[in-house]
Amino acid sequence: MISCTTPSIRPEMLPIVANCLANQDFKDFEWLIGAPERLREPIKGVLKGFSYVFVPEPQKREGDFYNLNKCWNELFRQAKGDLIVDIVDGIWFPNDTLTSFWSHYENNPNACISGIGHQYEDNGIRKPEVLVWRDPRLQTQYGSFWEINPIDLELCLTSLPRQGVLNVKGIKEIFDKGAAISEKEMCVRMDKSGYRFFIDSSIEYRAIQHPRIGGTEKWDKHYKIACDLLDQMWPKINNGEDLEGNL
Repeated sequence: MISCTTPSIRPEMLPIVANCLANQDFKDFEWLIGAPERLREPIKGVLKGFSYVFVPEPQKREGDFYNLNKCWNELFRQAKGDLIVDIVDGIWFPNDTLTSFWSHYENNPNACISGIGHQYEDNGIRKPEVLVWRDPRLQTQYGSFWEINPIDLELCLTSLPRQGVLNVKGIKEIFDKGAAISEKEMCVRMDKSGYRFFIDSSIEYRAIQHPRIGGTEKWDKHYKIACDLLDQMWPKINNGEDLEGNL
């Protein structure tokens, strides 16, 4: 079984994901949505008729910029599938996406697979068509499937073996004091425990472009905080130390 996990604070950007999941040709999956308790009813309203499990995110701690990493860990904790497919809100993806991820898992249970995703103008729940930004990770010299440095993986539309996430005890929640970077640090730790990372560009998602949380200036400030945290952790991780998160 696949556990699809979606942390979200934007209920209005969930229906496009719900519609794509409803049309998947792979049916053995659950959908877990992590969000603040205050969004339980708004999410219920926009997803009426769709099947999902609401997972309340833990309380925010003093000094945190956001709650994403605590939310991810709670989703990972409650996931029941052998494979986790993390899906951010506000993306469109093809009907065979879960089938593709599951095929990769059957071929290599230690593989973590990322799709490629460009950004588009909003088109409701329909497939976005107006391109506004291209994913810089897209390459052509390697065909449609190639191995990547774990630091290049992003949890936008990505599969992770659940056992691998459990082995490293998920994400380090100290990264909630910054912005981004946290999943990359987790992937580096998973790499140390024997997992490998790939991009399959045939798995293409289309993301609806949206503003940064708190605005660009505030986001950039907290992005630097997260980068500084990772820099502090590098020496120990490279020495095979400090390899556990907070799951």
